[in-house]
Amino acid sequence: MTDHRAPTHDGKVVVIVGGTGAIGGAVGVALGAAGAKVVLAGRNEQAAARNLDAIRGGGADALFVPADVTRSSDLERLVAETVARFGRLDCAFNNAGWEGTEADTANIDESDWSRMLDVKLSGVWRGMKYQLRQMLVQGGGSIVNMAGSWGLAPAPRYGAYCAAAHGIVGLTRTAALEYAGKGIRVNAVCPGAVDTPMLDRMFHGDGAAKAGYGASIPMGRLARPDDIAGAVLWLTSDAAGYVTGQAIGLTGGS
Repeated sequence: MTDHRAPTHDGKVVVIVGGTGAIGGAVGVALGAAGAKVVLAGRNEQAAARNLDAIRGGGADALFVPADVTRSSDLERLVAETVARFGRLDCAFNNAGWEGTEADTANIDESDWSRMLDVKLSGVWRGMKYQLRQMLVQGGGSIVNMAGSWGLAPAPRYGAYCAAAHGIVGLTRTAALEYAGKGIRVNAVCPGAVDTPMLDRMFHGDGAAKAGYGASIPMGRLARPDDIAGAVLWLTSDAAGYVTGQAIGLTGGS
């Protein structure tokens, strides 16, 4: 008989790349509360300390490893340090990103285009490269990639972001096919607007405009970091053991 209890991660080791922000922190807290050992990776040590305190406050074992997703050596070292500390790597959430700059396609600055693809798309690929190698050695694992809803639909004046997000969805689905027979699942989450400091920057600090956008969503509000955490918790759990190659929209009905 199928066990329909809440997803648990007892004994699992989870890496969160881009673990220093609001979404990474919420995912870390949720996975830690479910029994996982959590490794946060990112560049902001002060923000990492806050997220570590929250995770450890729930009783979980947690570690921070400084890493820049534009450097392959950092992501290779991240997996090595995780395995050295905890002995394995069961799940990974590739969440690093950048909001980019707003411009019509013909006016995108080439440096902004290159940075977006380097951080958001290539950063996911670099993380997966070393995560997959470790999971192959172990005989299984689960990876969730942050794409965003602009990986499923266009967004005028954010062409570079859309290109990177669509690329993540394509990479996710390709890797899912490649490793489905090897016990490794790969999925993507595609949230719409999440109420975080990044969204504040995208609205240029205009709280009224942000609130108005939230009210226009069918569910009547912006996504919260905890909404994303719930999806990642499920996708990395055994409850989603037959789910791979999916790009799941978390859009409040939009």
